[in-house]
Amino acid sequence: MKKYLLPILTAIVTLTSCSDWFDVTSNSEIREKDHYSTETGFQQSLIGCYIGMADDALYGKTLSWHALEILAHQFTLVNETSSTQVEHQLQSYLYKGVYINTIIEDIWAKSYNVIVNTNEALKNIDEKRDIFDDTNYHVNLRIEKGEVCVILGELLAIRAYIHLDLLRLYGYGNWANRSTQLNDKLTIPYVTTVSKDITPQATGAETLTYIQNDLKEAADLLREYDPITKKHGEDFYAGINTEGFYKNRTLRLNYYAVKALQARAYLWEGSQESKAKALEAAEEVISFIDKGGFNSKTLNTYVNLLKAGEINASNTSLANEQLFALSVPQLTDKLASYILPNYQDQNVQAMYLQKDAALDLYENISTDVRFTQLLTQSNSATTAGYTPLKVYQSSSLSEYNKDKLSLIRLPEVYYIASECCASATIPNTTKALKYLNTIRQNRGIYNDLENLEPIDILTEIGKEYHKEFLSEGIMFYYYKRTNATTIPNFSKEMSDTEYLLPYPDFELQSGRVQ
Repeated sequence: MKKYLLPILTAIVTLTSCSDWFDVTSNSEIREKDHYSTETGFQQSLIGCYIGMADDALYGKTLSWHALEILAHQFTLVNETSSTQVEHQLQSYLYKGVYINTIIEDIWAKSYNVIVNTNEALKNIDEKRDIFDDTNYHVNLRIEKGEVCVILGELLAIRAYIHLDLLRLYGYGNWANRSTQLNDKLTIPYVTTVSKDITPQATGAETLTYIQNDLKEAADLLREYDPITKKHGEDFYAGINTEGFYKNRTLRLNYYAVKALQARAYLWEGSQESKAKALEAAEEVISFIDKGGFNSKTLNTYVNLLKAGEINASNTSLANEQLFALSVPQLTDKLASYILPNYQDQNVQAMYLQKDAALDLYENISTDVRFTQLLTQSNSATTAGYTPLKVYQSSSLSEYNKDKLSLIRLPEVYYIASECCASATIPNTTKALKYLNTIRQNRGIYNDLENLEPIDILTEIGKEYHKEFLSEGIMFYYYKRTNATTIPNFSKEMSDTEYLLPYPDFELQSGRVQ
């Protein structure tokens, strides 16, 4: 495996305010032994991992609103004919094209870079018990069985999150229908140690087990002391939160984000046993929302399902629904060439929905806020269409909604629960429709779906995914998991050729097999 450096050990995270936990000065060197000599060092390393995830090569661009959306043909591009344009190569699945090949290599390299950094922090945890006082020790670190650690739980969750996406990108989809083949097939390396030795590829079954083991341990660690679970009052954290480290829990892999990630991972495998576990995890999140979610001004954390009347220009990012998001500074600049409410013909990279495609997608339902509030029509170009506003950083956005890119949002949890109920050995269509209709109602569709067969419910779930997740990098995975042979806005048949990102050349040259 290509060797990956540890950039977070050469970074200082300033601690003057809560937001400063996501500001990095990257050219200040800290030696490892000094870096992990204080609690602050561990906190810096954790936040450094999140900053790494927000890189343009990962979730700051490629794996959220840009490349994955183009691969899923979520948008029309103003210029669709250029033979050199990276967007053209993406939408044509020209994985060996010079531009897209660089993207594929960067995804792999930057992902394992973050993984190495999580492992570096994990390696040092067991050696540093004495630097924590009693209160911080219980909140931050676990050494012996039964003691818990927010930092450790989040690190394990980050490791699982990134490995899952590597599996979903560079591994095969349609797992439920070919588990015999894919369980035994070698797939990505699951890296858990810091070593000069090359980590061997794991089988599909091994990788899924590693992911779920990390997530289970993360959930066990976070359950008692993550502020979002409300096991302790906010005053419990006052003495250890002077620098704001425990604020903004949805910008971190908190307990309920981990439960949602468990559901996502179990559904990817897709056996009836795994779907039962996915449903259990999803319903725990739904129960949390039914009981009021989480609303704390002190911790600057708000989690609830927005109603249709609450969605407007001030919150088009839907930050309140984000179980896990990343803070991405200068997001406006990153979007400048792509998400343009008034794009013109010369804006050749502008991403938009054609007028007829948008009307068809939202079924001409004039009350659906995903159409009325989260899209805006442009008449400035020859091809007029609708620009998505979910990631667009308008001047109308509230501060809480700015510079955030969603990685796990509440509607996905409801869709997972609905799918698991509808596709169970003995389908529970009542519950499936309840979960699906909950999201529809909160989007302004008040005519509930009723008396549908399981197969029809699954069709409606697919339609809801498409309506709900524009600009979020969700649909490519959905199509791949469900083995969709046709997708909207693309005339050719989809297969493994289109769905499977090839291993980087440097991995194949080192003996990896795909």
